Amino acid sequence: MKDLHIHIERGPYTVEWIEKFINKAIEMNLDEICLLEHSIRFKDFHPTFKEARKYNRYQQKWFDAKVPTAHTLDEFKSLVTEVRSREYPIKVSFGLEICYFEQHKDLIRELVSDGFFDYLLGSVHWIDNWTFNQRKYQWIGKDFNKIYKRYFELQNSLVESEIFDIIAHPDLITCHGLYPDYDLTDTYKALCENIKTHNMLLEMNTSKSLGINDDFFRVAKSVGVEFSTGSDAHKVEDVGRKIRELNQIP
Repeated sequence: MKDLHIHIERGPYTVEWIEKFINKAIEMNLDEICLLEHSIRFKDFHPTFKEARKYNRYQQKWFDAKVPTAHTLDEFKSLVTEVRSREYPIKVSFGLEICYFEQHKDLIRELVSDGFFDYLLGSVHWIDNWTFNQRKYQWIGKDFNKIYKRYFELQNSLVESEIFDIIAHPDLITCHGLYPDYDLTDTYKALCENIKTHNMLLEMNTSKSLGINDDFFRVAKSVGVEFSTGSDAHKVEDVGRKIRELNQIP
C-alpha cells in the first residue's frame, strides 16, 4: 500500500502542510508515501525548459506563469530535512518528478547527483520540446505514428540515462485517446525489457484509470518488470486514490 506520486505544490513549505498529506495517508491505510514536486517548480531546473519555452507562444506563457512561484531545491531540501527529523506511523519519503529533456540529461543528472531524494520519477511530458498532453487540438494534422515512435524513443532514453528510479505514467501519450495505426505490442515489450535491465520501476498511475492500459500491463507482466503505484495527487483529498484497487489486480 504505497502511494509514491503525491504533489505538494498547492501549499506552503511548512511541516503543517506536509502533515495534512501524512494524516490523509494514515486515514487511507497506506504504508508509505512519496511527497514530491515537478521540476518546473524549481529555479534550478528552469534551464532545462529553455527550448520548450521558445517552442510557441502558449508554452512561453505557461513557463512564464510558473516563474514567480518557483522555489530553489535548497528550500525544498530544508523542508524535507525538517520532516525527516520527526517520526510518523507511516514511512514518509520525498522525491522529484522531473520532466525529461534528452538534451539536458547531463544537467538533470548533476542537479540530483547528491542522492538526497528517496525517489526520482522521470516523465516524458514533452516530445522534442512540444507539450503533447495539454491540448488535444494541437494534434490536428500531425502524424500520430511519428509522434508515438518519438515518444517511446524518449522513454527509452530516459530509462537508459540511469538517473531515475521510476518511469512515471508511461502511457501518458494516450491521454487524448489518439493512437497510431500500428500495433504497440513490440514497442511496449522493448521498453519493459529496458526498464527491467536498468532496475527501474514502472508506475501504475491512478490519475485517470487503474494504472496503464491493458495491453501495456499484459506485456509488462510477461516481461517481469516491477511496478510502483501512485495517485498523482495534486491535492490532499486525492492521496491514496485507487491504490487499494491497484493492489487487488492479479
